[in-house]
Amino acid sequence: MYDLLFSPGKIGGLTLPNRIAMTAASASLSQPDGTMTEDMLAYYEARAKGGVGLIITEMVCVDEDRGVLFPRELNAAREENIPSFRRLADRVHPHGTKIFAQLFHPGANADPKLNPLDLISASPARGKKRGQARAATEEEIHAIAAKFGQAARRVQEAGFDGVEVHAGHHYFLHSFLSPVTNHRTDGYGGSLENRTRILREIVEAIRAACGRDFPLMFRISLEEYIGKDGYHADTGIKICQMLEGWGVDAINVTASGTDSKLSQSVEPMYYPQGWRKHLAKAVKGTVSIPVLSVALIRDPAYAEKLLREGVLDFAGSVRTHLADPNWAAKARAGQEEDILPCISCMACFAKYDQAGHITCAVNPETGYEAQLPPLPQDGAGRLVVVLGSGPAGLEGAWMAARRGFRVVLFEKAPQLGGQLRLAMATPRKEKVGWLLESLVHRCRQAGVNLRTGWAPTLEEIQALHPYAILDATGGRPSLPASIQGVGESPLVCTPVEIITGQLDLREESIVVVGSGMTGLETAEILSHRDRNNAVLVLEAAPRVAPGVYGSNRNGVTWVLEGNNVVFLTNRTLTKVGQDRIWFADSQTGEEYVYPCDRVVLALGTTPTRPYALEDLQALGAKVFRVGDAAQSGQVWDAVHDGYHAARSL
Repeated sequence: MYDLLFSPGKIGGLTLPNRIAMTAASASLSQPDGTMTEDMLAYYEARAKGGVGLIITEMVCVDEDRGVLFPRELNAAREENIPSFRRLADRVHPHGTKIFAQLFHPGANADPKLNPLDLISASPARGKKRGQARAATEEEIHAIAAKFGQAARRVQEAGFDGVEVHAGHHYFLHSFLSPVTNHRTDGYGGSLENRTRILREIVEAIRAACGRDFPLMFRISLEEYIGKDGYHADTGIKICQMLEGWGVDAINVTASGTDSKLSQSVEPMYYPQGWRKHLAKAVKGTVSIPVLSVALIRDPAYAEKLLREGVLDFAGSVRTHLADPNWAAKARAGQEEDILPCISCMACFAKYDQAGHITCAVNPETGYEAQLPPLPQDGAGRLVVVLGSGPAGLEGAWMAARRGFRVVLFEKAPQLGGQLRLAMATPRKEKVGWLLESLVHRCRQAGVNLRTGWAPTLEEIQALHPYAILDATGGRPSLPASIQGVGESPLVCTPVEIITGQLDLREESIVVVGSGMTGLETAEILSHRDRNNAVLVLEAAPRVAPGVYGSNRNGVTWVLEGNNVVFLTNRTLTKVGQDRIWFADSQTGEEYVYPCDRVVLALGTTPTRPYALEDLQALGAKVFRVGDAAQSGQVWDAVHDGYHAARSL
């Protein structure tokens, strides 16, 4: 069905079993010394079992003195770590998968708390971790090139099939390539030949250490997307051509530096599938070596299309394989409907601090492969009642059915989906619909009895004699009683009324209170130019969208800025009147009055809880509250809640 996608491909002298590559993403599953844990081994082995042709590991440290980005990242800077890398190669090779190590140096973006020496970059710079880097000396540049060579030798000795050198995203190597960050006047600055000199030295160091036949790939940001001062695709293509001339075996085309306002390196939900395929195609048309690229590839048919159009030689993605480690195997078997879809929600990165490592919103097993025992098949036909069909309810329902329970799900609305339906109705979030379709498909496939338009009474639930009940009845918009007049003022409405179209507000002065994602997306709807509204967003915190992952926030705020939305931070709503509001400076307490036509309270949700917990427990069943019925959260929280409740039955 996908003849090109599952055809063998070559990088240098290495033959890959297919054209599917899992690209690099930091998993933070290693030991503090950069060696493998069973968590790390199981994480990668699951993707190898799932049929990917090539795995490119997370970023691998080559310099322990100045090149550590995360507390738990793989480390090829030590001879004693070679056996640890061999364990990983030995876990993926039996499944036919090839594996590359991604060698990198963070430069100014290294964490100053994790590095014993001062940070260096092409020129003085301040990094993501708030470290101040000085310009590297020529001797230090030579030393780092040699460290790349020795790290490559170590992973080669460990049985790896090749290496990828990360020269994008404004890490150390990219800082030399970009005129925005390279202000040197010596042999490593100025002309493109000088700015790429460090890449050539690294190629030479790796070839000297590993030989000409060891596959070598470079990851290059073809476009910086940081305005007129950054370089563009014409320069990026020249860099790729130079790399080919120096004997590099393949190019991994990426885009953007981390300094760009929008995230073109790891795109949020608003970007369409394949939005940057033109970059890969431009490189493929100008070099003769293979081109691998991430192009927001989410379904196998699209990957096959890109191969047929000559856009790329290998279809790269990491988040696709975080969501479903069996993506490749399901595509080969013609089971596309069974693929768990990545919806580009960014939870894999946004939830790092909470989980301590990489996870996935749609697949609660990602990052926990070694910790989760096989799903028991002990349901024995006992009945589980699920109340509500949001992400928590649907996930809990199909997981319980997989265990062999008989599951009946009730949804009071005419359609399944709960908060997912609301989310997918906001601008540019159609991918949420992919998750809803997938959850419903899995429920039906597992035999869940789905009953819509029905909110059962306690007596109806009792008549079913359930073994367990999952209360997934969701939440409703919060209307805090602490805000004077909120219950009486005609100005007050909620995001639900705006998003669903119950209120079509035009030519009004509108205040949106709360700048979480729901508030920002509601403001985007209201500020559309056709509506001719004047929109003010009020936020009590010192910055807009506190707690929202940066690329998700920026994907909306740049639209709002273009729509002339005004933001006021450190402002707390205190009172709502008949034609105005009062708000106070969160720091000084000074109060202000603001006349307006409407106030939209986007202050999160409160559990609906139409069934009292003690009433459900009185039915003699195990009771679990999940998703917004337990506590207001995001898709990640709801899906993980439903999953673990089903495991706990």
